Amino acid sequence: MRMCRPSTSAVAGVLCVLSSVLLSCTGGGTEDPPAQFDGVVLEQRGQALDGSNITEYAASCRAELGRLTDATFNCRDGTLLHTTNTPDGATCDKPVWLNLGGKYCVDNARLLKLKTSNPDTEARVICRRYKAGPDTSESFQDVAIVVANKTSGATCYFQALSGSGPDLNGKNVPNPMADPASTDAAERAAATAAKTYYISPKGLRDSSSLHCSKCHDSDPWMHSPYIDQVAASADGLPTGFKKGKYKLVEEAYLTNGGSGWPKPETVTTARVKDGAGDVRNQECTACHRIGTKNTCADWFPKSVDKKPIPSRNAANGVWPKSHWMPEVLPATKAEFHTLYDNHIKALECCCSSPWKLGCSTFTDLTDLTKKRQGTGAAGFMPGAEKCVDGTTGVVALGVSIAPIVVAARGSSESSCTSPFTAPLCASFSIERTDLEGNTTTLTEGPNGSPLMACANHPQSPYPGPHESLLDVEPGDLVKLSTPQRYAYADNHDLLEFVGWQVSESCPCVDGGSTTCQFRTRGSRHWFGTDAELPEVTYEGDPESFHCQALYQRTSVCQPPDAGVDAGTNAGVDAGYDGGPSDAGFDGGVRDAGFDAGVFDAGVADAGVFDAGVFDAGVFDAGVFDAGVFDAGVFDAGVFDAGVADAGVLDAGVFDAGAFDAGVADAGVFDAGVFDAGVADAGCTDAGVSDAGVADAGCADAGVADAGVADAGVSDAGVKRCDGGVSVPAQFGVGGPIPAEDCQITAEEVPSGPEEP
Repeated sequence: MRMCRPSTSAVAGVLCVLSSVLLSCTGGGTEDPPAQFDGVVLEQRGQALDGSNITEYAASCRAELGRLTDATFNCRDGTLLHTTNTPDGATCDKPVWLNLGGKYCVDNARLLKLKTSNPDTEARVICRRYKAGPDTSESFQDVAIVVANKTSGATCYFQALSGSGPDLNGKNVPNPMADPASTDAAERAAATAAKTYYISPKGLRDSSSLHCSKCHDSDPWMHSPYIDQVAASADGLPTGFKKGKYKLVEEAYLTNGGSGWPKPETVTTARVKDGAGDVRNQECTACHRIGTKNTCADWFPKSVDKKPIPSRNAANGVWPKSHWMPEVLPATKAEFHTLYDNHIKALECCCSSPWKLGCSTFTDLTDLTKKRQGTGAAGFMPGAEKCVDGTTGVVALGVSIAPIVVAARGSSESSCTSPFTAPLCASFSIERTDLEGNTTTLTEGPNGSPLMACANHPQSPYPGPHESLLDVEPGDLVKLSTPQRYAYADNHDLLEFVGWQVSESCPCVDGGSTTCQFRTRGSRHWFGTDAELPEVTYEGDPESFHCQALYQRTSVCQPPDAGVDAGTNAGVDAGYDGGPSDAGFDGGVRDAGFDAGVFDAGVADAGVFDAGVFDAGVFDAGVFDAGVFDAGVFDAGVFDAGVADAGVLDAGVFDAGAFDAGVADAGVFDAGVFDAGVADAGCTDAGVSDAGVADAGCADAGVADAGVADAGVSDAGVKRCDGGVSVPAQFGVGGPIPAEDCQITAEEVPSGPEEP
């Protein structure tokens, strides 16, 4: 196809290299024919083609392409192709790019357009001369025909060679697609003559030198300065095939499972940074495709003066004639190198190593909506080597520690009072391979600080300068090292590392292992967008990478005096679970079941006269000194354990002089006064049986904890939604979300004990 530069600027256009010249072809996969003209493609019927002559192949071609309307044609009716200057000499202006038996400047070939019955089908024949002779001669040594449909891409190839035999008669060349069953006698005769005039499909398939798809590897038409000298004539190569569908008729037979013609495919590269620092789509494929066979190996490098053109004379080997592409050349050769050298280098690399990063191939030219294959295919495992400067396809990488983490701790450290002094960090590194294959390992960021991610809680200790953000290039091997295993949360809950948060944004092979690593593919925008094929995208990396080290709560911390028995004068109740002390202890107030001289609610009236209390309104209840204030322990924040009598502040005993927590008055049931509308304090004090005391249900050594659970009083009014045991955090987008503990409200904060 013709190289193009859509830009109006002579220096900002596209580098376009030829993609085809008659005699060499590419193919794609098969598809249902758009219309049946006068035959059925055998391949579509699941039948094997008889390739011993062209009859069956021609029938398949008619079915997909229509008919060539003339029974015969004359080569000399076509337009002359001159090599000019010194034709038939050792050198010339426009040598043939196809080896003609070691000659490239043989003059007087002809290019001819053939008529077709289908307006979307184009046919061209080139009649070549391999030996010098006058233009008046009807003798030729090579007749090659290409017939292609611009809508379906279906293409057929026919060729006749004289070889070592007599020259080919170019005057009455038989139509290769003539129908032997036609009602027209001339066409039937042409069909008979074609069987011996043209090389059979089997002959084309089995001879490696006759594989059309080696040269015609990206579309049906091959271009060169030699061919395109007649582009403006009626016989010039057709337009309308640019980046269109392309397939071989009877492809399965011709490719023969890989042992025949090569299956056609094309290649392009990712976005390239030129010598001026500008990043653009690959220029060489801006207006046509580049096939991976002879276009890559021969046509492309010859077009940009990267490969010698045999027999080209000296005058045409000097700038600007030395460069055929781009179609509009920049003003100077130096400017050409600045604009295009990096594009050429990248494409040369992908032509020779299409598996490297920065290369992408189409392997099915019949369905142009399919995503690029090769390095762009889903499931592709990238390597380190690449053909394109990685700075054109970078993706941002961020590494972090779960936000619940405050600081590191030792494996045996669990104290609730340990200071947060040890920073918790995870280091990471980048192993990078450049275009020349040299590998380096990056352990510092752009600012020269170590690559680390550290706990970032407001209470976290400062770890020193570090960088946790970095742009990664295609092919980089990212290695994340496991951070410290044990950590503290802000409430001193104990945390432990459980792995890395594996996702598309952090595609670790094994997120739970000691080291998380993955290799990058490059940005999904690395290949840019083809305006003609916008649906074709690169299966690259996500918009950004974010890897987070995850931690889980394993247990609560331990206080310095945890575990002291409730019966000691330390006053720590057996129900202590890491909260404040039990209701029976605060600031020296002993447990309700223990005090100097207080034995139990069932002990007999050691200083309280049983009959001394006659009415619930008696303030002292017989013992003023005893300080009857609270049926529970006042210290726990319980002001009244349910005693309703206004005259009795509470029926419990506060002072050490009281032996019996209940008064034996006939109107008094237990550690609460029932007389005169005074409600029972709710004590069932174990063992109270004095004077009708009803044992109202005191749960802790004579005091019912004022209705507060937990072996007396639960954490002195502090509630915890997890019952004192922390739970693993929940994780969502952007990192873990810690479960929230219940908070102490203002109403629940216990006050200190009142003095009697």
